[in-house]
Amino acid sequence: MAAVVAHEINNPLSGILTYAKLLRRWLDQGETGGKHRQDTEQCLDLVARESRRCGDLVKNLLTFSRSGPMNPTPTDLHMVIDQLVRLVQPKLDMTGIQLQLDLSADLPPLSCDAAQMEQVLLALVSNAIDAMPRGGNLWLDTRLLADREEIEIQVRDDGSGIPPDILARIFEPFMTTKESGQGVGLGLAISHSIVERHRGTISVQSELGRGTTFTIRLPLNGHDAELAGVAASDARKGGRP
Repeated sequence: MAAVVAHEINNPLSGILTYAKLLRRWLDQGETGGKHRQDTEQCLDLVARESRRCGDLVKNLLTFSRSGPMNPTPTDLHMVIDQLVRLVQPKLDMTGIQLQLDLSADLPPLSCDAAQMEQVLLALVSNAIDAMPRGGNLWLDTRLLADREEIEIQVRDDGSGIPPDILARIFEPFMTTKESGQGVGLGLAISHSIVERHRGTISVQSELGRGTTFTIRLPLNGHDAELAGVAASDARKGGRP
């Protein structure tokens, strides 16, 4: 992992260094204006973009290595989904993706950290959107399982799908199907960690050219005390010097 982190950070840093040297040369030659003004602006934009990329990588790595404290409360999962839909609707409209919601009418409150659960669903929905750059269909379903002890959430798309060799490792840190600079491959690893901390499971099925389905199952009852214990433990760790 250390080698992968070094590689991921080295790439944007190399770009920053290259363009910083180029800007210095233009400054020394008095050529940052005139014909080089547009090039200078592009260089500065690239330096800013690659700096943000380094920052995002470090932030996501910290999130993965040391999960934040959990705050489990009885949560209306459909309210979390409603907030998520409001957040991603502009991008759905821009890409021509049709959202299909099938939300169970009898879903009871779920004991979970609402913010972390929204983070998980946002990661899955964002990946689905990226898999359909020319439009498609996105399904988001919830249901109470027959034994009434678990809630199931499915995020499904009819996008490009995931290659089999990557599918087997999709929840590993830094595993990504996106082009360089478009993602660092920590979203699904973090999502997997969050679901596990909620004593749930997350699985994936995919077929190239036909789409991908992520399925989350979360325990409905009997985990409040356990989650509260995890939250207290995390709070104590967070207070250490």
